[in-house]
Amino acid sequence: MSTHSPDSVIAPWLESVQPQTLWVIGETTPPVVTDYQIHSHNSVVTLKPQEIGANGQMPSAALIAHPLKTLDDLLLAGQLRNLLISDILCFVNRSIPADSLYALAFKRGDECQEKQNALLSFHYSLATYNHTRSWNNPKFWANPENWNKYWW
Repeated sequence: MSTHSPDSVIAPWLESVQPQTLWVIGETTPPVVTDYQIHSHNSVVTLKPQEIGANGQMPSAALIAHPLKTLDDLLLAGQLRNLLISDILCFVNRSIPADSLYALAFKRGDECQEKQNALLSFHYSLATYNHTRSWNNPKFWANPENWNKYWW
């Protein structure tokens, strides 16, 4: 994978997701998000991690603006996912095992370089979290050919 800046990962993500409401979790909003807001006229709310539960609105998407550096920081990603936010983008330090994010249903994206830090981008999409399987429907459950034949 080629190395990108975080902005070069955020911009196409914003264009593909096109959130009506975007939460940016962190101290500041990245300039690429501000440019997107001006262009699209969509709502962008910048929140600190402790303010997540206090905001009454639910966003269409969330961006964790500061890189996650420790396993404790992953609680933030899990908290956003548990709020059923449909799209989440975050960046993590390479020292965090990717398996930790895979366990939260995040998919690995591009490698990024921010100043001296090597980062990995991860994306969560509720729409692709659990794809529909042909066998996972009521038609094939519990041996339907035996329904009303046996009394157990």
